[in-house]
Amino acid sequence: MNGKKLRQIVCILLLALAAVSVFAVTAYADEQENVGEEYYLSYKKYVAAVNPDGSKTITYNDVTDQISNLLEEGVRRYAAGAAYEGDDGYYKPFTNSYGFWYETSGFEKTVMGYISGARVNEVELQFSNMKKAVNSGASVEEVRKEVDTLLALLREDADILDDLFGYSKSNGGSGSGLAWATFGAVFGIILREGLEAILIVGAMVAYLIKTDNRRGTRYVYVGAVIALAASVALAILLYSITSSTSNSIPQEIVEGVTALVAVGVLIYVSNWMISKAESDAWTNYISGKVSSSADKGKMWALGFTSFLAVFREGAEVILFCQQYFSRAGTMQNGYLAVFGGIAVGLAAVMAIFVLIRVFGVKIPLKPFFMATSILMAVMSIAFLGSGMFELFLDGRLAETIGGWVQSLSGTIPSLAWMNGNDVLTFFGIYPTWITLGPQLILTVITIVTFVLTICKSSKAKKASESKNAQSQSEKQ
Repeated sequence: MNGKKLRQIVCILLLALAAVSVFAVTAYADEQENVGEEYYLSYKKYVAAVNPDGSKTITYNDVTDQISNLLEEGVRRYAAGAAYEGDDGYYKPFTNSYGFWYETSGFEKTVMGYISGARVNEVELQFSNMKKAVNSGASVEEVRKEVDTLLALLREDADILDDLFGYSKSNGGSGSGLAWATFGAVFGIILREGLEAILIVGAMVAYLIKTDNRRGTRYVYVGAVIALAASVALAILLYSITSSTSNSIPQEIVEGVTALVAVGVLIYVSNWMISKAESDAWTNYISGKVSSSADKGKMWALGFTSFLAVFREGAEVILFCQQYFSRAGTMQNGYLAVFGGIAVGLAAVMAIFVLIRVFGVKIPLKPFFMATSILMAVMSIAFLGSGMFELFLDGRLAETIGGWVQSLSGTIPSLAWMNGNDVLTFFGIYPTWITLGPQLILTVITIVTFVLTICKSSKAKKASESKNAQSQSEKQ
């Protein structure tokens, strides 16, 4: 089996997984939305009940209290031997504590902005560990241990946020410190979400300029612009959907599916670039000896890659920033902090883009192709990890399928040290088999295809050199 067939198989599997995820997770979300009224399963129902006129400040410790009540109810039902499914079953309190509370209350996004994205993943993994224990039939003591660990994480974050926003008794109110924290949060989100996209877009633009294909850069730029417009439209759509439901799952589905599609495209582009690093084919390609239709085909692939890279992050950035705008009016210099964070964040992203473009063009041709193709391969592996995390953990595909699939979604004990690491989170590396397994497989496939492609190119180069030498010998 050659590298091309391996790439095709990977892309087909990724697209199939993306399609299955959309139907399975959406069906599960619809089922879970039908909740009982004995106690609050939904943050929105809680707000409507205790704060109908909007006069009460609901703190993050209040949210944690309600999550705690929900989990305590789940543990009580579990210990009493209640049924698994149904409004009176023991599982709904556990699973709805995440999608109907941690996410929809804004707890997740606020932690990501004001504490760290890695902390969010640590908490999300603990939600998964708890549900895994419940689904695997663990003892009440084991379930209680997972619940207590989760609540300790939530309470620690709630204390930090309540103190920051002036909700705690020890803090008289929100001042300039909160404005600076907001500036840092918005800047961090723009930089973090934009960095992945700009690494890919910048490398492709530098690649096109370096190979005398400046006209092709318009495909990349147009793809990015269309992605920005599509991100705005998607953000509006997702906001309208999530505002009419207690569940925020549609965003996770879109992000996960987009990530998987991006993996397939990145694999294709990465291997195409590496195939040109060793062969004379690229010289012919540059000099225009390749047909214009083939040229356009490759340029469209680059444009689509640019679109996916930007689109994957765009809607999330808009949704995140929306919550900061909603808070800006309640703090000193709030709007200045938000707009300042956006402006400085965008400036930093553009500076990185310029550096990639300038220094990328100065790198010799062969090392540049190698470095760019390796970057694309690394980003495809990173996207695969984050996409699997969003679908199987955030999007709850693992618990929808259940069984051995859910058993793979918990933290690997020996790798628990990886939790809370921002660098690993950026590269989509999490201590679960549901994410690491596919990444390891893709890594092996990537290495194999790289080796096969380089060997094939080397043979073609030697054959060409031999043919040229023979031709010159005949002339003499």
